[in-house]
Formats: sequence, structure tokens, C-alpha cells
Amino acid sequence: MKSKGLYILGISVVLFTVACQPNTDVVPIDFGKDQCAYCKMTISNPKFGAELITDKGRVIKYDAAECMINQLREDSIAYQKLYTVTYDQPKQLIAVENLRFLISPDFRSPMGANLSAHSDITLLDKKYHQSLISWEALMDAL
Repeated sequence: MKSKGLYILGISVVLFTVACQPNTDVVPIDFGKDQCAYCKMTISNPKFGAELITDKGRVIKYDAAECMINQLREDSIAYQKLYTVTYDQPKQLIAVENLRFLISPDFRSPMGANLSAHSDITLLDKKYHQSLISWEALMDAL
């Protein structure tokens, strides 16, 4: 009987520990319904969008990567992960460190910064390859 009580206590501790862990999972954007936390526009273009997961696991969604960048600069939000939707894979949120970014009027973003994220640069015309930058370089540039 005593071991059954210890077993239940052990399971309870494990479940409590798991339940208290912050969320680290991306939450898909519901295009046409979700609203940007920064500009308050409805997130509607499936080739653009971004998501920030705070250090406490809260998911914050954005209409475009430039909205997320602007909020990061203005509010110094503590985060654990950043994602953006890629132009070449609409509706897909991918971690920013795995992407290359392009600022070009040929890729008109919802907020007018002409910023697009790309996961497969082979799908881009070679004329853009020299202009692609990493997330770190993008943060320094804007």
C-alpha cells in the first residue's frame, strides 16, 4: 500500500514538472483571423508573418518580421525563440537562425519594409543571392 502511494506521488511530481515547463512550440498562424501584436493588423498574407515565444512560453504573433523586429527594439522582450514565415514556403514558421533575409521591392511585405525570409535560396533568382543576409545582420541593419 505504501509503494502505491509513493508511485502516485512520483507520477504527480512528474506531471506537475512537465505542466510547469514553458511552451517552446511554434503555434501556427491562423491567417485571416490572428492579429499582429505590434501593428494590430489582421495577419492575412501567407508569405509573411512572424512569431515570438517569450521566455515564459507566451506566443506573440506578428503580421510581418519587421513588426517583430520593431517590438523587440522598443520593448526589449525576453524571448526564447523567434520564427518567421518564409516566402518560399507560405504559412510555414521556421526559426530565424535557419533563414536568409532579403530587402527588395520585388518582395512587398505587408508593412512596406519589403523584407522577406527565405529557407531555400536555390528558389531565388541568382541576382538576389548577394543581397541575402542572416538574422543577425538584419538586426544590425534595421
